[in-house]
Amino acid sequence: MEKVVIIGGGGGGAILANLLPEREFEIVVVDREEYHIFQPGYLWIAFKGWRKEIFMKPIRSLLKPHVKFVHGEATSVDLNERKVLMKDGKELSYDYIVIATGAHLNYDVIDGNRKILDEFGDFYSTVENAEKLWNAVWRTSKGNFVIGVADPIYKCPPGPHKAAFLSSELFSRRGLKDKVKVVLALPFPHSYPSKTIADIIEPELEKRGIEIRTFFTVDSIDTENKKIVSLEGEELEYSVATVIPPHEGPQYEIKPEVKDDNNFVKIDKYTSQIEGFDDAYAIGDCTNAPTSKSGVTAHLQAEVVAERLQGYDARYSGRTNCPLITDGKGIFIISDYDHPPVPVRLSAFKRLLEDLFLTTYWGAIRYPELWQPVFHAYFNATEPGKLVELGW
Repeated sequence: MEKVVIIGGGGGGAILANLLPEREFEIVVVDREEYHIFQPGYLWIAFKGWRKEIFMKPIRSLLKPHVKFVHGEATSVDLNERKVLMKDGKELSYDYIVIATGAHLNYDVIDGNRKILDEFGDFYSTVENAEKLWNAVWRTSKGNFVIGVADPIYKCPPGPHKAAFLSSELFSRRGLKDKVKVVLALPFPHSYPSKTIADIIEPELEKRGIEIRTFFTVDSIDTENKKIVSLEGEELEYSVATVIPPHEGPQYEIKPEVKDDNNFVKIDKYTSQIEGFDDAYAIGDCTNAPTSKSGVTAHLQAEVVAERLQGYDARYSGRTNCPLITDGKGIFIISDYDHPPVPVRLSAFKRLLEDLFLTTYWGAIRYPELWQPVFHAYFNATEPGKLVELGW
């Protein structure tokens, strides 16, 4: 039996572990955290006040019985020697390794960002920080609630827009629509990285009175005077603010050097193989793959790696399927390596699908083989090329 070590028990790592057949592989999942977090749930905690426990499950409970779980922190990976060094000094050997540790959020790059995280929390990092943001937003009765993006590369591209819609809905329900302005400050020329999607959602943002600041790249935060300063020289006052920090790849050592300048692991975008190695893979937000850093990316890459480890020539198309919701409607941002985001229509049905996704998430992680036919039928029916022809 071949030994597969997977560093990271998030969506991609857990799905991959559960897909690999017990009769062929010895599977070990390593994670420094004990709990798996459904990260889109941060938004529901931060802007709806939902309990954090809804979005947390022990990693061990999501893995099949034959998968070994090691609760510990990897500090070094030696790709030549096929060894993983743990913080407690132990070593793990492997025949194949898959790095799936997600992106590192660096709150210390931008002056003042760590301070506003400590003060207000956010909807990107932890359930505790999401709870802190809920409390900060709930206490706000006037001024600006600013949602900023510090760098164009960040996970869940629709995340800031979801936050803008959900917070706007919250202030409206509290009768504060004319007293608290939601401001979305973005480093793009449009209200979304893709102009196609920007043209669809911008009228919805404007309808709700959400202010859009484009070409606003956060440079520093003046916490004493409560101002956010952009690289372009603008200033933006806030009462409460949250700024999505620059993202980086794994912080632990990987030998030989296979990371880019931002520590993202360099991979073949179709196979997820780490450059220069046929026994090492990386999936999800920790890689330099030219696609959205999102859960669906990690999921589909996990399926590809599972098949490749079993000898099949599977390839990832770059498919994305990122939900963007308003208070009553939704769209899915669908693209792949060969097609930019497809023009789609907002609808209440797509908003319902986002809610249904939460109800299926834990089952899809624990039993991916049962859900594969459903997901594959959906992905096949909504291939970007087909949608362009249908005008979906």
